[in-house]
Amino acid sequence: MEQDGHISHAEESGTADTTPGIPEPLVIGRRPMLRSEPGTLPKVADRRPDTELDGADLPGLTVRSVSIRGDAHRYYGTVRQDAMGLWQVGDDRLLACVADGVGSKELSHVGAVTACKAAYENFADFLEGEDLKVAADHLFDNIGNDIRREAHARGLEPGELSTTLLAAVVEGNADTHRVTLLRVGDCSAFHLRQGVWMSCFPEDEDDPEQLATSITRALPRDVGPVDVAATILNPGEMLLLCTDGLSRPMRGEQVRAQLAEWWSAPAPPSLPEFLWQLSFRVKTHDDDRTAICLWRT
Repeated sequence: MEQDGHISHAEESGTADTTPGIPEPLVIGRRPMLRSEPGTLPKVADRRPDTELDGADLPGLTVRSVSIRGDAHRYYGTVRQDAMGLWQVGDDRLLACVADGVGSKELSHVGAVTACKAAYENFADFLEGEDLKVAADHLFDNIGNDIRREAHARGLEPGELSTTLLAAVVEGNADTHRVTLLRVGDCSAFHLRQGVWMSCFPEDEDDPEQLATSITRALPRDVGPVDVAATILNPGEMLLLCTDGLSRPMRGEQVRAQLAEWWSAPAPPSLPEFLWQLSFRVKTHDDDRTAICLWRT
């Protein structure tokens, strides 16, 4: 049985799932070839967990975040190269980061983790900058330097830790939540308003295939110019930060529609529900998948 292009595991096998507990991840469209479960443990330095799950309930803001190892990395026993981070800064600021280590570099997952951590550690200098563009370039220059130092401490060339990075600075009060977005590379940000997805970076809307066909900019080599965007998060709206493991399948209308349906619900999902939702499966899309969702309540 197929409804709106969504085929469940039980429907495809022709059996009814009567086992209590969390159901298998939703399959959207055609079923992938690879199984969606962890395989052998990666044999790399600083091995990271298969999955990270985090969240927060802040004044006027609900946050859910997850980073999931892709089915291909699970199948081949390789490490999750995505990273994420959430930090509350003072009483009215949130820093949220997603990073995607370059796939061809064995230790790029170290670079992704280092980039998120460095964004937080250098955040105070960013806040002191009077010109946003200059402050953004300075922040990413410092992040790049921190990645280089980490590489040198390991006796590696800095390029071995290559990673993309997207950082969001959310400033909120009782009346409004302003968001500043900073990035180097192909991570994406989307605004969900009344069930409609809108890219926060105009260049992504102008040429949605650009990031897929060009060489990805990455830290620490490319510290500037930094892409800068801004948006206002109003009550009932949601902001999505993600790596290309999610933005690529979102080019398909079925995926966009399903995510919009889930995330336009009256209440944000629980942490276990959010993890299940982000575990959806789509044929040919088996990369690591990282997402941070911020609902304005």
